[in-house]
Amino acid sequence: MTLSHLPSRLQYQTHHPRRSRVLRRIEIIALIIGLVATVILHGLLKITTIVHWELGCTIVIAMVYFTLSLTIRYLWHLSRKEFVKKYLANIFISGLWVLSCIAILIFHDLFPDGVSGRLELILGVSEFCIILRTLYETIILIRRVSARGWNPALIVVASFLILISIGTILLMFPTARVQDPTDNATEAAPFLVALFTSTSASCVTGLIVVPTGSYWSRTGQTIIMILFQIGGLGILTFGAFFAAAFGRTMQIRESVTFSEMLESHQRGDVRRLLLAILGITIFTELTGAFFLTGLWPELPWQERLYYSLFHSVSGYCNAGFSLMDDNLLNMGHHWQVWGVMPALIIIGGLGFAVNYNYLIYGITHFSNFSIRKPLFNHPTQKVRLTVSSRLVTLTTLFLLIGGTLGIYLLESIHQQKEVSAWEQLNSAWFQSVTFRTAGFNTVDLAEYQPHTKLFAILMMFIGASPGSTGGGVKTVVCALAVLSVWSLLKGRDRVEIMGRTIPNTLINRSLTIISLGILVLMSSTLLVVMFENRQDIFLDHLFETTSAFATVGVSTGITAELSPPSHWVIILTMFIGRVGPLTALIALTNRGPSYRYSYPEESVTLG
Repeated sequence: MTLSHLPSRLQYQTHHPRRSRVLRRIEIIALIIGLVATVILHGLLKITTIVHWELGCTIVIAMVYFTLSLTIRYLWHLSRKEFVKKYLANIFISGLWVLSCIAILIFHDLFPDGVSGRLELILGVSEFCIILRTLYETIILIRRVSARGWNPALIVVASFLILISIGTILLMFPTARVQDPTDNATEAAPFLVALFTSTSASCVTGLIVVPTGSYWSRTGQTIIMILFQIGGLGILTFGAFFAAAFGRTMQIRESVTFSEMLESHQRGDVRRLLLAILGITIFTELTGAFFLTGLWPELPWQERLYYSLFHSVSGYCNAGFSLMDDNLLNMGHHWQVWGVMPALIIIGGLGFAVNYNYLIYGITHFSNFSIRKPLFNHPTQKVRLTVSSRLVTLTTLFLLIGGTLGIYLLESIHQQKEVSAWEQLNSAWFQSVTFRTAGFNTVDLAEYQPHTKLFAILMMFIGASPGSTGGGVKTVVCALAVLSVWSLLKGRDRVEIMGRTIPNTLINRSLTIISLGILVLMSSTLLVVMFENRQDIFLDHLFETTSAFATVGVSTGITAELSPPSHWVIILTMFIGRVGPLTALIALTNRGPSYRYSYPEESVTLG
């Protein structure tokens, strides 16, 4: 019997398909209303108590409806096991809300003094669940779009545009900005400031026009941290996290899209790769936060925890944002700065596929761990390190050591300040790590020698590794370009490394990405120089645009002084720098039609 001959209730797997659809649509409407009420409640500082509780009741009623609707649709469903499997995330959120409300009503008297009342706590839990439900529904929508076979490059661009837009709107609310306690009026951040900050955070750049620590409130700082956490890993990656966490299957088209974005060539390996990324990210960021807590001993423990978590996430995502107005200036002597922060930056900059390859390599070679879970469902045979992982590792080590020695030697020329060799080497090491994509600084970069700035521009242009949280044209791209030149000088017609031959298509793509990067960088620099009309600081303008394109975030201190047209150029450059290499790589990966003919060859003059 075909599906069309089945009864309607069997087609929809529910006794009341129409009523279920109506309940589901009302859930979406209630979610939008609850989210708007939450944003207004926390976005506006000066609202009356009556409006405050009206909005609060709206949020709580929305959560009550979600729970009742989910319960009714569960009772109507023909296969309740399948319903639980399909709506596990929604059940988890509603169950969390119900249990939290019950715990608040029963055990509130046992809470410590100073804790808010029952109604306020219930409202807070309802707001958290509303935001969590909205995030989940948004990611499910993005996953459905990616599963429809749309151009992956278009999906990447659209996801970042949505993230930047949401971040801009949230940062424009008065509660995101520090307010003057002596002034009764509230003041919101200007549109261009919010847009610049949101773009910089979403594209994990780190360039700022206002100090993060003193201009933005704790709410604004949290928004910025969430933006560069999502922007560093990618919205589609977060969507895949939800799919993997709640056992949802991934369609073939969706799996192909994630494979191309995450640089994984094994279609069936995407689920394990995504879970590994989630595990590595959480473990690395929490471990980094633990070691960074001693960097601010003068702060209360709550502030120390927040500071350490913020800088750990910023370091791992290669974002470069700091809660201190002078970044990490004059803090290079702390072991947390020269040890922990570079470790976070390097791990985040190696790339997800490389970290996963090293994880599986270590498990299969040095461990007898045999738990058969999705994350540890590793192959029974030993896994080798791929050519890509080894090439990334060697290139990264070469750039780190070469960058440290280069900065140390270049700054030793015409040195004006009396600095010990250890301090100078320590500074050179940290900047060698951060110049390639992170954006932190322990010294005033405006005082660097011109030749050191040119060297830094080269390092920024190279950037981090493919499939990582960093930017630039990527280490492997530059490595393949160098290997191509070396093979040409040796008279070979192919590129060979580590006993393998690199396909010519990858060499052509690498050269294309480098050419496009130079074109974008020169165009952005041309516009900024033209708008600013300051020939005396041309090198600083080139430094700034390179930092924006490579999503590094270091600056010589001229970002806030640029004119609005230059700010727009920097915003566009950061966006292109973040999504450009990704979209270019995905677009170049798509194969065009194959032809059975070729035109006759004819040589042209090269020089």
